[in-house]
Amino acid sequence: MARSLPKTSFISKRINPSTFLIIEDDSYGEQPYIYVKLYPNHIFVTDTGCNSPRSSKPSLTSLREYIETIPLPDYDNKPLNSPGPTQKQYVIICTHCHYDHILGIPQFLSATPPPLIIASKAGQNFITHNLPSHSLCKYIPIPTPKYTVTNWVDYLSTLSIPGLIQPFRVIFLHTPGHTPDSLSYYDIDTQTLYTGDLFYTRHPTPPTPSIAVPPATGAIIFPVDGNFITYMSTLDLLLSFIRHRNRILKSQAELTPPPVLRVKSCCSHLTYNVDAETIVEGVKGLFERIIRGEVPSSGKEVRRGVVMELWVEEGGVFSVLAPSKTFKSKYYHSN
Repeated sequence: MARSLPKTSFISKRINPSTFLIIEDDSYGEQPYIYVKLYPNHIFVTDTGCNSPRSSKPSLTSLREYIETIPLPDYDNKPLNSPGPTQKQYVIICTHCHYDHILGIPQFLSATPPPLIIASKAGQNFITHNLPSHSLCKYIPIPTPKYTVTNWVDYLSTLSIPGLIQPFRVIFLHTPGHTPDSLSYYDIDTQTLYTGDLFYTRHPTPPTPSIAVPPATGAIIFPVDGNFITYMSTLDLLLSFIRHRNRILKSQAELTPPPVLRVKSCCSHLTYNVDAETIVEGVKGLFERIIRGEVPSSGKEVRRGVVMELWVEEGGVFSVLAPSKTFKSKYYHSN
């Protein structure tokens, strides 16, 4: 008789030949999108989720245990990283230090060989000073996870580690705005840009696997630690990078036609494998319309003593939750 598998607080889906999307059904309602990419001897894990199941029914709630023990139909009914002599080394990429991205890190620290933990060098001070507040753990409140970043990556850098013949084919981008330490990276092999919480659509990108509870409002959250001017500059930077890569892909297609590939974007909530240029243009346009007063506020709420305002464009695919002062013209032009 076949062994029955434990119930888990995760669901997964292969999104390209080397990468899997894992969604956590967590107790905070964040439902983070976690991306796992397989290399011959390494396994990239982009963010680690909340480590906190919404339901008490699942008997398997550890992301690491899910990766190491649950056979996936999309992976020949094998776990993504089975324990043993051939187990791959974990490379944890932190898109930023908010709690729903780092609470799962401690469970990987005992792995052999030890994991590499990647974060933005430009955001180092934000991570190493007052992490309980910057991670928002202080305000939930929950204990702040303890971990040490092993590799602080520079803008437009690649990742090379001892014993690796060639660097991984990824390009890191420092993309502040949501937080000072926001980190994105581009996977050259799959033409995919991973952008953390910079933006995402209001509703799940079909066909996202169903989960037990509906997602949160889907608003792009602009936290108190965010910087609006920097955020808009980041969107400009991303558009420039994406358009450059799209030109390269178009040129390659002209040499070996077809198909013509374009850069895709994978976000940390609700949205994956969407056209990167389209989504960045859409978000940038919405923010500009809010600044001009063309999109009325849909309501206010107070979070940690700060008045937050919601903007939802009728019929649009995005919404924004930000401190009320963020989009005031006087504030915008005085900073």
